[in-house]
Amino acid sequence: MAKFRYDNYTKEQLLEKIKQLEKHRYGLAWEDKQEDVAEQCVKELPALHEEITKEIIANDKLPNNILIEGDNYHSLYTLNFTHKRKVDVIYIDPPYNTGNKSWRYNNNYVDKEDRYRHSKFISFMSKRLRLAKKLLRDSGILICAIDDYELAALKLLLDDIFNEQNRLGTLVVVHNPRGRNDDKFFATQHEYLLIYAKNSEKAHVGHFSLTEEDKDQYKQFDDISTFSETSFIRTGNNSKREERPNLYYPIYYNEKKKQLSLEKQDGWQKLLPINAEGEERTWRWEKKTFLELHETELFVKKVKGLNKIFKKRRLRETTGKKPKTVWYDPKYDASSNGIMILQKILGRGNTFNYPKSLYAVRDILEITTKPNSCILDFFAGSGTTGHAVLELNQQDGGNRQFILCTNNENGICEEVCYPRIKKVIKGYNGNKPIPANLKYFKTEFVPQVITDNDKRVLVNRSTELLCLAENTFELVKQSKRKLEFAIYKNNKQFTAIIYDEDAIEKCKEELKALKPKVKTAIYVFSYDHDYNAEDFDDLTIRFDVKPIPEAILNVYRKNAKLRKK
Repeated sequence: MAKFRYDNYTKEQLLEKIKQLEKHRYGLAWEDKQEDVAEQCVKELPALHEEITKEIIANDKLPNNILIEGDNYHSLYTLNFTHKRKVDVIYIDPPYNTGNKSWRYNNNYVDKEDRYRHSKFISFMSKRLRLAKKLLRDSGILICAIDDYELAALKLLLDDIFNEQNRLGTLVVVHNPRGRNDDKFFATQHEYLLIYAKNSEKAHVGHFSLTEEDKDQYKQFDDISTFSETSFIRTGNNSKREERPNLYYPIYYNEKKKQLSLEKQDGWQKLLPINAEGEERTWRWEKKTFLELHETELFVKKVKGLNKIFKKRRLRETTGKKPKTVWYDPKYDASSNGIMILQKILGRGNTFNYPKSLYAVRDILEITTKPNSCILDFFAGSGTTGHAVLELNQQDGGNRQFILCTNNENGICEEVCYPRIKKVIKGYNGNKPIPANLKYFKTEFVPQVITDNDKRVLVNRSTELLCLAENTFELVKQSKRKLEFAIYKNNKQFTAIIYDEDAIEKCKEELKALKPKVKTAIYVFSYDHDYNAEDFDDLTIRFDVKPIPEAILNVYRKNAKLRKK
């Protein structure tokens, strides 16, 4: 029987723990349910194997996009070695746990009668989200789609993992304008996007580009730019005098000179933030901001015979429209812009239940990514996220890279996700190609490392992990004898993998001949966590040495500790 962390507690320590638990009751509590795919990593270690026949190279100067076929828990395990703190945005659309036998846990469908249905879902999500968080940069953002079945529990789980203060917003997306007719009381039209930052102080959410209709609202102009107008009196929340007393103050106006001032002067009219109903409101700015900006950004005009102050709303392409929390637009319809687009790409014979609207995913990525961002989706399904990333790159000339992870249940990876991405890259039904590169990997397993021979086995099957970690896939040189050494490169660096410590000298000779002008990462086999630095003293290139398999095992040990949390 497995030991729990409280087994060695004294009676006094257990009593103190009970007191703490009784005192702190707010939060999410669930019965953690053991999951086979997580337990498998106790006996075996996940690795990656590249399916070379599925590789797509459209332009070797573009980044390599990644598709990993396998359970996403195993994929996240490997990505914690290859992509720790390298991911900018994670977008996921996990199973909604509707109870309609659409989601499996330990190979069994979870239905409405399962009394542990919600515990299984939270256990499932907790394991993956804790692994996923470690992949994000400090400025990274996680976006999670969900509906009412698990919204409350998932929100509390994310609050716990990312901290409540890092919750950037909860968006409502109307994805079914007609409503779900089989709902008993209310026809559901929407779902949610839960958006969290790893660190809200460092995260950034951009604005949407202005449409031509938006631009038409800005018909006035001055020496600075075009603009529209809005009342300088604040409306809505916190707009009453008693709520923001510091924003209630007199402004004086000289109608002849068309000047505004905070100083009371003879002949100048006193203006106060009082609306048409006679309610005392507030101005939009405090006095300091008024003094800095009023000459260029405020003006007065008569409304029903009375002088009123207006603020200029300027048209600035770099600013655009601030995103709102309710997204209602026909393009977010999952039927017409999810199912229909997928059928247009693959034909009606190959379909997928509940694909997202391409435009809903593209829009959220537009405001959360930058042109060179790395985007991960470990519930990739039909590949909508990859498709959206490619379209964004086409739209703004960006070089975003996607990593998609999905299992192959019902052929979803090989028969839907991969062919969809392939057709988007090569063009389909009159749609122009979007040049991109794709590498296809499958998760596989090696024995848990117990003996020295196990270390040999792991290193011999770690090539893809190491190449993916360094993003170096072009083979430059390989030893004649198998599994002695290999050298790979990209346009920024070289990677040397020394599988056998006896081949160090051979590998060094090749590096000396190549004389790489960029840095070189050297992975060298070692039975422990160290290597002999003197072995590399005669290398005059820029290099960094890392012992394997310890570099991999160290990450995997940390992953294992998250399994029970």
